[in-house]
Amino acid sequence: MASSLDLLDCSICLQMLDEPVTTACGHSFCKKCINTFWDTGPNLEEKYTCPQCRTTFSPKPALQRNTVLANLLEEHKKKPSQSAAGGANDVALPGDVPCDCCTKRKQKAEMYCLMCLASFCETHLQPHFELPVLKKHKLIQASTRIKESICSRHDRLFEIYCRTDKQLVCPLCVVQHKNHDIVEVTAEVKAKQDAAWESSNNFEQRCTEHLRLHNHFLEKKCLEMRDKVEKVEKAGVDWTNGHKAQLEYEVHKLREMDHNLCQLAQADDPIQFLKDIQAVGGLPVFSGSHEELVPLKEFVSAKTNQLKSMCDIQNVQLFGHFMDNIMLHIPGKLHIKPTSRKDLLTKFICPTLDPNTVHGCLYMANTKRELSWGITGQAHPDHPDRFSHFYQSLCQDDLQENHYWEVEWDGGLIEVAVSYKGIQRKGQGKDCCFGHNKLSWKIICSPSSCTFWHNSLHKGLIPPAQSRRVGVHLEYNEGKLSFYSVSRCGELMLLHRVQTTFSEPLYPGFSVDLGANLTMCEF
Repeated sequence: MASSLDLLDCSICLQMLDEPVTTACGHSFCKKCINTFWDTGPNLEEKYTCPQCRTTFSPKPALQRNTVLANLLEEHKKKPSQSAAGGANDVALPGDVPCDCCTKRKQKAEMYCLMCLASFCETHLQPHFELPVLKKHKLIQASTRIKESICSRHDRLFEIYCRTDKQLVCPLCVVQHKNHDIVEVTAEVKAKQDAAWESSNNFEQRCTEHLRLHNHFLEKKCLEMRDKVEKVEKAGVDWTNGHKAQLEYEVHKLREMDHNLCQLAQADDPIQFLKDIQAVGGLPVFSGSHEELVPLKEFVSAKTNQLKSMCDIQNVQLFGHFMDNIMLHIPGKLHIKPTSRKDLLTKFICPTLDPNTVHGCLYMANTKRELSWGITGQAHPDHPDRFSHFYQSLCQDDLQENHYWEVEWDGGLIEVAVSYKGIQRKGQGKDCCFGHNKLSWKIICSPSSCTFWHNSLHKGLIPPAQSRRVGVHLEYNEGKLSFYSVSRCGELMLLHRVQTTFSEPLYPGFSVDLGANLTMCEF
């Protein structure tokens, strides 16, 4: 088929004939090609030469349309099956592997022979299926990377892998790897695949075991912290009891003197009064314990700060212990390049609370950037957008691009969320609570742990935040939502990341527990 199709090629442009014309010598060309050849060529003395047989014509001959070839071309164009069997549609294009046997129009190669070390199109591949001597040759799919599988020194296929040198070798190069640990390529591939599967299957088990060890370590540290707190509490109680006993003694002495003075005041004999008043003596010297309330406050404040500092140190130590155990067994390909906070700050926004959504028990500062627990009956007028049961609030910002924001908190527990505007506001069902429906995502942060919630499904065992600052990165178009812990020096630690598809604008949302305060950071 390929040879018959070659008859339809123009010998000037080497492509299929277009408007075929025939010269007097019987050769056919594209009408445009032959005219261009004659008009631009060195036709001396008005003599015109056939490009194929060099027959000379003078004057320039009239070209006649080759009707037979034109009809054949039309029939060929109407038969896509012929093209599929080796026609123009199978011509090797850039990026394809050309047939090594085609001499004129290079067809797309289908297979590569490991014995012949050549690529063959469908037509030239037939002998490998028909001739007994060629049937024994091993064929593989033709590829542009086939040269990577061939030894450049011996033109032989890499069939052996040297584990000692960690390189592929051909059968002739193997003599240079004497006494090395060598195996067949197929055996090495299977060994590495088995190792990869085993590593993948055991990774989750190793993570679970290290989490169990971490929890045990955490419980031990909690007991130690409880002992330290009890010691501080006992010191405070002993200090208070000691001053209380001193004050009770001074009160007793003062009452006793008051009684004696009252009796002396009733004496009629002045001489006896003077003698008795000397026996009573002067007023007792007070210890000034009533003036030590300020030191007491300073003592409590100092111990409180000491406990907070101890908690921060233990938190860092616990997290470091946790990450050291986990990261030791994570395969290298799972290491994620840390996100730069400097890059995220180029997308920074400072959300603004929506006063119409703030729950009645929450206090919102005038700046609309601070949220804290208040008392029932805050000055929040009734509004259809206000949360009636859950202590939550949404922001005014509708987000549909790449944004980043940060919040700081102190006290107990807070929730940082994003939600669609359609989340319900009235009632105490799941459709009103951040993270318990399909419309919202949230992370709960406390001094000791973090938990992610979406559609009533939670992700536990998240390492605790390293600081009291949390960053949220929304990549709306990519469908990514990331929560970070932001350290004092500005380093980011990924707490959790969501990959989904967002269908409408998102709004930042927050919730604070009793005793907690939340502030949106500004830059």
